[in-house]
Amino acid sequence: MNRTALTILALSLTPALAATTPATAPTPVITTVTPELMLAIVQGAGYAAKLDKTGDNPEITITRKGLVDIYLNLHDCKTGSCTETDVYTYYSADDLDTPPEESDISDWNSKHYTQAYIDSGDDDSVNLDSLYMFKGGFTKANFLNFLNTFKKDADSFDKMLKGR
Repeated sequence: MNRTALTILALSLTPALAATTPATAPTPVITTVTPELMLAIVQGAGYAAKLDKTGDNPEITITRKGLVDIYLNLHDCKTGSCTETDVYTYYSADDLDTPPEESDISDWNSKHYTQAYIDSGDDDSVNLDSLYMFKGGFTKANFLNFLNTFKKDADSFDKMLKGR
């Protein structure tokens, strides 16, 4: 078969293939973010969560039995739509038998997207942190994938801190 015949055959089959491929609905992109919407997304995914709007930034707390909580600190929500969330865990000195060495934190940071740090200005607390931007829109599935990945990292971080 020559090239012209192959091209004609391919073009003639394209409408038939398109007709047999089921159309999928586009995934809705969320462009307006409120604390209540984020709480509904988090709770809808099965997380035990509550919203606190008393501070400078609304914050969602995800309770984890036997582990430190996960916090979603929502930023710039007074503008009509939150712009980002800082997702983090916080370990006070009381949460840890032995504080981590800086080398433990550096090793963690070299292997993970989430970033850990020791806050020497806050009674040597240890934090695990990641930022999710809402600007430009996002899908619920993408955010939940991010949150689930953070939770897995937080679980691993907890084991690393307590297993030293």
